[in-house]
Amino acid sequence: MTTYDREDFYDSDATQFSESDDDNFEGNFGVDPIDDLDQWIPPLFYLAKGSLQSIQNNKSSLENFCLACWEKGMHPHPFFNGGLCHPCKERLLHTMFSKSADGFHLYCTVCGSRSNACVNCTSSNCIKKYCVNCLNIWTDYSDKLVNNKSNDWICFLCLPEPNLLLQANHDWAQKVLFFHEPLSVYGPRALYWKKQPLRVLSLFDGIGTGLVALRKLGIQVEVYYASEVLTAAATVSRTRLGGVLQHIGSVGEVTERRLEEIAPIHLLIGGSPCNDFSAINRFPKDFYDPRGYSRYFFDFVRVLNLMRKINGQYQHLLWLFENVASMPQHYRDTISRHLDCQPAVIDAKNFSPQLRRRLFWGNIPGLFTVHAEQMTMDGEPLTLDKSLMPNSGRSAAQAKIRTLTTNTNSLLQGRTENCKSRKDLASLFPVRFSFQQDELRNADVESDVARHSKKGKRDSTSGINATDKPPRTVADEDDNQQTDVLWLQEIEHVFGLPRHFTDVGNMSRTDRQKLLGHAWSVPVIVSIFSNLKSYTV
Repeated sequence: MTTYDREDFYDSDATQFSESDDDNFEGNFGVDPIDDLDQWIPPLFYLAKGSLQSIQNNKSSLENFCLACWEKGMHPHPFFNGGLCHPCKERLLHTMFSKSADGFHLYCTVCGSRSNACVNCTSSNCIKKYCVNCLNIWTDYSDKLVNNKSNDWICFLCLPEPNLLLQANHDWAQKVLFFHEPLSVYGPRALYWKKQPLRVLSLFDGIGTGLVALRKLGIQVEVYYASEVLTAAATVSRTRLGGVLQHIGSVGEVTERRLEEIAPIHLLIGGSPCNDFSAINRFPKDFYDPRGYSRYFFDFVRVLNLMRKINGQYQHLLWLFENVASMPQHYRDTISRHLDCQPAVIDAKNFSPQLRRRLFWGNIPGLFTVHAEQMTMDGEPLTLDKSLMPNSGRSAAQAKIRTLTTNTNSLLQGRTENCKSRKDLASLFPVRFSFQQDELRNADVESDVARHSKKGKRDSTSGINATDKPPRTVADEDDNQQTDVLWLQEIEHVFGLPRHFTDVGNMSRTDRQKLLGHAWSVPVIVSIFSNLKSYTV
């Protein structure tokens, strides 16, 4: 049995710098980014009709054609009896779950393209949309639909037309699961999925943000097995989540025998320690170095392969692996090779006030969906002001903050060594608050007393403690303005957690921030898991 030292999971040099691991990274969503998802596929009416004529004459089969561009089909279409070429499959992967503000899909269900002239299905349980290009090919009444002369139309999936060549797959929900599987897994396996409460295995679980996301969606969980080595993290998740959550020790203790005992597993999730993957680590160890943190990735691969084997053909396994987007390209390629798929790149800034770009590998339906920035219930952007404590007199100095890590200096929005004045230093703090003149004078006196009592422990130029404590407030040039970092309750809210979630066991602020720095952004995971509602109870 492989065992790991508890110290292995604490911070390395990667967490000792103030910069964000996302600061210098430029990336795109999904695999091999498509130049313009909104570019409408040009009308292919005559090419399509010619292909359909050969099918009607029994000279070919619809599976041999791509239903989007009518080139040679190489992959089965998830919704209809037909094929897709590789570029059109990638397009559909990115668009098939994208939704507009009114709740309907943004892109055509057949071809995955976007058109100004689209028709929505009027079935109460359907949010599918079809472009005029596909309606022209498959129906003879598209003009009525587009011109709103017919307000009641049930789509091809909800009410199949028996005389139509375009026939819906009767098990299209299962085919959507197949559609997201790597080819090496898709080919040799049958797929079985039954609607039932989820059985989840979470590796490197941290404070249980995966379970928090599932509960926010109202997805019923039968049992949530969590592998976590940090006592503090396990204490938080057990105290706050309890119930279905069961800790099963370190990832080294998750052996084949243990997996057989807890099988079947419907959903496997995890994000191995990123210390040697992160670009801010000045001294990363090699990917295959047994002394490094990268080795824990292979534990995820080991458990994934074992779980597929144990589940067999009678239980499909959904899985998700996460890590930092700032990793070197050859690390990303190595992970993709072992997991046999490319990652989706998702930034938490579209779901929260924090810039937190991460890579996600997996086979969860909708993982590669391109997300627009979400709004509040009032239609306003998700800015930092929404996460600040109410009635505190505090206001946000900026709309979005940098990536919050385990290091307290990540609370600042830049590097202190670049500051040449108090004004420059004050600009790094994300929060402003006002004092009355008499309150300000009292605060200045208290600050002077504290400064003299801790002489030598503070850098007088930067205003940052030399010890591992959060940065202190700094007075702005405006006498009535003070600056501050985020409170712990506000950081929890930025991550999508309830306020005071990590306030367990008399932990210090520094220890609580370390737990949050390792955590997933809950709104991002909620978005990824949202399409599981169609497959669970």
